[in-house]
Amino acid sequence: MRIIDSHVHLEKDHPEVLLQLADRYHFEKIAFQGIPCEEGCGLLNGIKCLLAKRLAPGRVYAYNSMVYPKGLAATAKTHEKQLSLIMDAGFDGWKILETKPSLYRNIQIPLDGEVFSRAFAMAESENIPITWHAGDPATFWDEKKAPEFAVRNGWLCIGEGFPKLEEIYSQVENVLEKHPKLRVSMAHLYFISDDRAHGERLLDKYENFFLDITPGNEMYFAFLSDREGWKAFFEKYKEKLVFGTDMIDSENDIVFNSQDDMNKLIFDTLTTEKQVTVFGANGIGLGLSSDACDKIFSENFENRAGKTPRPISISGLNAYAEWLMPYLSKEEQKCAEDLLSF
Repeated sequence: MRIIDSHVHLEKDHPEVLLQLADRYHFEKIAFQGIPCEEGCGLLNGIKCLLAKRLAPGRVYAYNSMVYPKGLAATAKTHEKQLSLIMDAGFDGWKILETKPSLYRNIQIPLDGEVFSRAFAMAESENIPITWHAGDPATFWDEKKAPEFAVRNGWLCIGEGFPKLEEIYSQVENVLEKHPKLRVSMAHLYFISDDRAHGERLLDKYENFFLDITPGNEMYFAFLSDREGWKAFFEKYKEKLVFGTDMIDSENDIVFNSQDDMNKLIFDTLTTEKQVTVFGANGIGLGLSSDACDKIFSENFENRAGKTPRPISISGLNAYAEWLMPYLSKEEQKCAEDLLSF
């Protein structure tokens, strides 16, 4: 079975570690997902993801996010410009994280408002693949039910400025109503493992609406607790589900403690019918059909992003960097210059 990990992140500036992990788990290709940022060298995360392609040509995809540096007004025009520069540089798609509640609290820009309108129109007309993180597990809004790792990482959605989960879902559907052909993969199963009908309704309604099955551990607990229901779901929607892990460039995992445990949970749950006892999960694996596995673990992503990653455009990358430079500090500019001196 061919495997493509559609959802990894570069957090410690060691892309070679992600490639080593991909080798360990026999992943044929991986897709780096950029992270939106407001300040610091994180503003260069997207460029670092793109340059990871140089380490393994033909194996690394890169999606980039909008950035929000001081001095740059977030408008429909600037967001459209960013997306145009991103794609011209050779990125393979657009990553949206602005509807993760902890980030939304800081940025406070509705996704269904004017600021994103032209970028979404462009993405729809040009068939740009989008990986979109919208929401978080419902337990994150309840201090008594939230898992420890959510508290530790500041992901509790309690306090001034945090949106309600229903508000985020409303924004997503408003965007889809305006742009029904958007090629979106909603990250982490769109956090609907406690409401499967919610996901089914959207999968049935929008032809280009996909779900990625990047964990959230709550997803895999749900899969194992209702084996027959979720197996039927996976088989029915096997052409609209995409595999991902959320790995970072480290041996450790922010939720599962180790990358090994996370991958064992995923593959034991989806591809076997054996007893699963990983990270507190307990149940019989779904044992998905080989046809479903082929589609979910590689083919569906390739149908979105292409069978091979787009090449880096040096002129496009330089144009993106030139646009970004005025908003960087001297330290950040030096970092950017070092990155581009290849």
